[in-house]
Amino acid sequence: MFKKYLIILPVLLLIGLAGSPPIKGQEDVTVQNINFGELMLGSEVAKEDLQDCVVGVDFDGMTCATCPCGGAINTFIEWHQKYSPQGFILLSFYVKDEAKEKFAAFCKSKKVPFPVYAGGSISGMEITDFPTFVIFDHNGKVIYNGHPKESGGKFTAAMKSMPDPLLGADPYKKLSALADKVKKRKELGQILAALKAKHLNSEDADEKAEAERLTERLTRYGNKLLRQAGAKKAKEPLECLNRYQQAATLYKGDAIGDTAEKDIKELKDDKVFQDNLKADKELADIIIEMKKLKPCNSCASFSKDCPACYKRNASMEVLIPKAKGLVKKYPDSPAAVKVKELLPVE
Repeated sequence: MFKKYLIILPVLLLIGLAGSPPIKGQEDVTVQNINFGELMLGSEVAKEDLQDCVVGVDFDGMTCATCPCGGAINTFIEWHQKYSPQGFILLSFYVKDEAKEKFAAFCKSKKVPFPVYAGGSISGMEITDFPTFVIFDHNGKVIYNGHPKESGGKFTAAMKSMPDPLLGADPYKKLSALADKVKKRKELGQILAALKAKHLNSEDADEKAEAERLTERLTRYGNKLLRQAGAKKAKEPLECLNRYQQAATLYKGDAIGDTAEKDIKELKDDKVFQDNLKADKELADIIIEMKKLKPCNSCASFSKDCPACYKRNASMEVLIPKAKGLVKKYPDSPAAVKVKELLPVE
């Protein structure tokens, strides 16, 4: 029911919102005012990750019989999947002490892909109604603070006005050719090498300023990949390796790429990590098959606790043994914990 409120506003209004000022009285509130609670679900986010991004913070409290709002969660999941590659970051803060386990279980059942925290706040902003959705634009300013169902227009406008996160809003007149290469997300290490070898030492003040700006942005992004990879090592080994490989490929020829290659080599000699990685790959195959499962006539989605759902899906005869095999081979792996949440295996 939530989707019907996400009406695309007229073009003129969107154009006006593209440069919309922060909410009156909250001009001093930025993404740096966000305070994280205890992570319950998903991957940790660092404050430095929020820079230059559109950030949405969902405050939930389960204060009524219909909470949590399944419609809102479904829309947030769609936004995350569609816009996170473009620089959108979504956070969910559950700010009541009671029933936080119930909320976490609900998010797990929805396969929520963004981080969910127990607690969390925004300094300088008092949140008293639930749910409340707060949107920060790419400049870090608050442009929306209200009920999720009315946030669609502001969110769409924020994404439309957001520049390339690696380039920023300022134009590159002297280094336009390098900027075009950055947009393609290829050979960032070689671009950094060219900046350091030539453009940072330019006698042209404008060229040097552009080179400093671009160097800072590319270096920050590379370090972000390394930091995210390291944070995922213990619980998400497959994603950890993917991030390191991405950094190694993008930043080949630069110190960031060298660091990624070194970390990848160390992971190859880490037996615990390699076992967890094998388990994670098996889990990924199981999840792919689970996405094909059909719910019974009584369930909105496939439920591991519903016998009728099992009867409707013949593939369960194959999936259950695969899941049991994973748990038996890698009992202490993060994948074993996850597969037990998805399927009835011990």
